[in-house]
Amino acid sequence: KKLKREPSQVGSKLLLYPFLNKKMLMKKFILYITLLMMPVLCSAKKAFVIEKDRTIIVTGEQPSPSVILAAHELQHFIKQSLDIHLPIVSEVPQQPSKIIFVGGSKYTEKVRFKEQEYLIEITPETITLMGQDENFDTDGGRDNNGITPSKDRTKINYSQSTGDPSAPAELTLPSIYDAQGTCYAVYDFLENYLGIRFYGPDSLNIIVPKQKNLKLSPVRIMRAPVLKYRDGSYSFDWPMMKEQYFNATSENLQLFLRRIRFGGEKWAANHAFTAYQDRFLQKNPERPELFESYHPEYFAAGRTGGPHERQFCYTNRAFIEQVAQDARDYFDGKPLKGEQIALGDYFAIVPLDNANWCQCEECTRQLAIDKDNIRGEHFNCGTATHYLWTFINNVAKEVKKTHPNKKISALAYHVYAYMPEDMTLEDNISVAPCLHPRNYWAPKMKENEVDYYKKWIEESKKSGRPVYLWNYLCFPTERGLVQNFHVFPGFSIHEVAGQIKMYAKDKVRGIFLCGIGEQLDFYITMKLYDNPSLDPDKLIDEFFTSYFGKAAKPMSDFYDKIESVYSDSKNYPSDIQTKDAQFHQTESIAWEYLGTDKVMEELEKLVHKAQAAASTPVEKARVDSWVTGVWEYMTTGKAKYISKKNK
Repeated sequence: KKLKREPSQVGSKLLLYPFLNKKMLMKKFILYITLLMMPVLCSAKKAFVIEKDRTIIVTGEQPSPSVILAAHELQHFIKQSLDIHLPIVSEVPQQPSKIIFVGGSKYTEKVRFKEQEYLIEITPETITLMGQDENFDTDGGRDNNGITPSKDRTKINYSQSTGDPSAPAELTLPSIYDAQGTCYAVYDFLENYLGIRFYGPDSLNIIVPKQKNLKLSPVRIMRAPVLKYRDGSYSFDWPMMKEQYFNATSENLQLFLRRIRFGGEKWAANHAFTAYQDRFLQKNPERPELFESYHPEYFAAGRTGGPHERQFCYTNRAFIEQVAQDARDYFDGKPLKGEQIALGDYFAIVPLDNANWCQCEECTRQLAIDKDNIRGEHFNCGTATHYLWTFINNVAKEVKKTHPNKKISALAYHVYAYMPEDMTLEDNISVAPCLHPRNYWAPKMKENEVDYYKKWIEESKKSGRPVYLWNYLCFPTERGLVQNFHVFPGFSIHEVAGQIKMYAKDKVRGIFLCGIGEQLDFYITMKLYDNPSLDPDKLIDEFFTSYFGKAAKPMSDFYDKIESVYSDSKNYPSDIQTKDAQFHQTESIAWEYLGTDKVMEELEKLVHKAQAAASTPVEKARVDSWVTGVWEYMTTGKAKYISKKNK
């Protein structure tokens, strides 16, 4: 009866020919299975397999510092992961070998890379890892941290930093601003093909999966980091992070910055006029060489104060011309004077950090234009918008006459955060709005900042000017340091991640981090700067699973609890939910509203669960780094606050 049924479309030949003997059926079955397996078998043969004694790393004859570092990093982590030591050579040997080409050389194709772009190409016999390693701009200048690129090419004891006695004793790191596409290619390869994770600078912060073999299917990838500028202030010794990073050495911290693609494009903007008193008001005996000539007219009328306090007459024509000449001197290759900030094609024009404005007639007239240009009581507003953007515009006009391809970098900050909507800014001005994404537990603060940020973005789309950002990840920790209290931790990666995705969509070129946050927040932030399309939740889950092992669940819950409490405006005093004003965490907010007894009890239970669950020395050390750095910091802060209240 089965043989009389209509044959099915699949396997119909077997049903139509019941007279075939079992032997013939078996042969056909084996052939059928073989045909199905052919793509798998073929792909296995096509895979690049790293083999001991048959695979080498080839750099070419004159490798750059970027290529040298990349080659040794690749060698080190392949040895860590596969227990295979790959020789690094400059020439391709005559005998057949599997070759990993690191950096461009006579053996690799000529590729015209865009800025920071790199190539990963895998074939059955070769891997090519190379990128844009040529520097095309000037090497002078100074960044927001006061670092000159030439002095940033740090020499480190690489053997000591990696714990590998066979590694070189000394390597010169490229500056974070040097073109180093080959390094980017190698770090991308290590992360996406070997599963390496750089969660911090110490060896205990790094995940290196152990593998017996590694088969790599053919692929060709060309890409570059999405945000071209990825920089920040070095707050590695701040509470929480220094323990999470196991008090890492300065050399390990510098190596870590390269591994996470810190730096990139040369841009800078920061307060840069503090040397003007020593140059134009009076000779400073500690640095008399700075004094040029006496020009009291440059300075704010009716004001006094030191180099960081006394502002300038921003309407004075001679002062405008002096600042423009300073910019021209830099663009002509002359050294910067005093604390000036400039990097690459950008010269910073940022007023001193106060509102002690000049009281002369013209300055007073211009300041009056925006006396009501403020929303509520926000720190970032527009009460000096026309005054200061007119000054910046005037300097930019002068510089443009002689250096039309160079740019003036400026911050949209404090009382000149708002865009001057009835002014046309010169197209050689680069604007960086200053934002507080970690303080967006204050809803009105978020509304104010996103509103003026969007206006700058819309203006940039019309004018074509590049937009950068200054983001404060320093808060709330910096507030605690300044006011001498322990804060409730500002874990807020979901809010920050959402902002980064918006920035990328709006074509922001880069971001300076004023304070870099803590271990997980900083890691996710840097990953999203490189590739904003990544899913932050997947990155977070991977972190806790791979980093804490059996203690992953309670540690993840510990972070989630802190983040949920910190980020929810309902946990703060009621006026914060409705008032248009700048807000920062205070000691009472930290330990009466956020770190309540109930919250602290819940966190304590999670800490005990994590300590009990950690099963290996590495897991225990990682858990302890958070217990010491975060939990004990919190308990100390709450105890100090209670003690103050009881006095």
